[in-house]
Amino acid sequence: MSFEAINQWLNGLVYGPVMMLAFLAAGLYLSGHTRFLQFTRFGVALRETLGAVRERSESFGGTITPFQAVMIALSGTVGTGHVVGMVAAILSGGPGAVLWMWLGYAVGSATKFAEATLAVHFRRHYADGSISGGAMYYVRQALGPRWGWVAGLFAVFAMFSAFGGGNLVQAKTLSETLQTSFGVPPAITGLLVAALAGVVLGGGIVGVARFASVVFPLKLLLFALAVVPLLAVYAEKIPAAFGLIFSSALSLEAAAGGAAGYTLVQIFQAGMGRGIFANEAGLGSSAFAHAQARVDHPVRQGLWGVTEMLTSFLVTTLTALAFLASGVWEGSLGGSPTEAAVRLFEAHFLHSSVLAVLLIVFAMGTLITWGFYGEEAAAYLFGEGVRWPFRLCYLVLAFMGPLGGLGTFLSLSDTLNGLMAIPNLLALAGLAGLVGRLVRGFFSGEAWVPPRGRDPDGR
Repeated sequence: MSFEAINQWLNGLVYGPVMMLAFLAAGLYLSGHTRFLQFTRFGVALRETLGAVRERSESFGGTITPFQAVMIALSGTVGTGHVVGMVAAILSGGPGAVLWMWLGYAVGSATKFAEATLAVHFRRHYADGSISGGAMYYVRQALGPRWGWVAGLFAVFAMFSAFGGGNLVQAKTLSETLQTSFGVPPAITGLLVAALAGVVLGGGIVGVARFASVVFPLKLLLFALAVVPLLAVYAEKIPAAFGLIFSSALSLEAAAGGAAGYTLVQIFQAGMGRGIFANEAGLGSSAFAHAQARVDHPVRQGLWGVTEMLTSFLVTTLTALAFLASGVWEGSLGGSPTEAAVRLFEAHFLHSSVLAVLLIVFAMGTLITWGFYGEEAAAYLFGEGVRWPFRLCYLVLAFMGPLGGLGTFLSLSDTLNGLMAIPNLLALAGLAGLVGRLVRGFFSGEAWVPPRGRDPDGR
């Protein structure tokens, strides 16, 4: 069997319905251990995060504020996939896919909460005050020393995902957008992207945090300028769009006259799949960012994970409602999701140059954030000395992305991105009891005691 065939088989497995069920089961299991905290403590989550955006105790270290940590996570998560991905979900699974996307967010919030909580609980401190953290640390703790190699696999998957989906795909998107809208040659785009990425990543986690704290609010502003006018124009059709979502899911057919019906598997896989790989709950990627937070209790940072999911949920939901209420989706069945998204915006208020800026900001934020994620994974595998060599490799790929090629590598990195979920979900299931105890301790006022015996070299 050829390499391409093996990769295609693996890709179908990690993005298939069985894995979607695993994500759903993990979210429900964690929801049970946290007593459905994402619902029962939702008000607390808002007060502890959006209602209290300030630094807290520095007793247990941390490099950046909790707010900056979630800005990094959201900058890497909320991207073109939230717009184009939601459009793709509707085109491939029908309006009913949105209902499964909502369910994925509902249970995935517990998954994201657990990832952020465990990221802080098991992070590593160095003598110079710096922090290293990520899902590989709690994967190692959950599975034990004999299975430490699984944590290493997660780091390998994350590192190559950063090179591919986090870098090359984003750089290519930037190039195509700049070339189409402004006539910028790919080589010039590559140089500009590599230069900006070099400046930001060269500043370490503090530089990435400052960049994300500017870029992500800009992302939200541009998104609002694009979507809110559409929702205002089609306000009368929004109730019908909600009805379409439920009727399509329950009848297993597209609720547009004569449109081909969708199977339950299509609806489930499209909604859950696009939702999961848009918000990344279960992949473990945002644990890299949350681990850096200057916070006095892991659960406090976990609550930021709930808020992170709320933000992602609102972006995907508003995109879906605009797409359905406008009616553009009916004329786009069988077509390209990207072209459908462009028609949705350009047919109304958004000039192509404004849409181009939206896509550029989305892509650049993701590229920078995943550069930091990949660097943390590489440091886990090869030690702290690898950080600058990794950055140089990342910048070379950022230059090469706009030039095209490397299709096989991109396909492989997409598969590895999905494979990140397997060790992460296993670890979350094994540590669900610990997460539950941390939650009970936090709400009963117990002080957090970091685990003892952490390796001085960060492993």
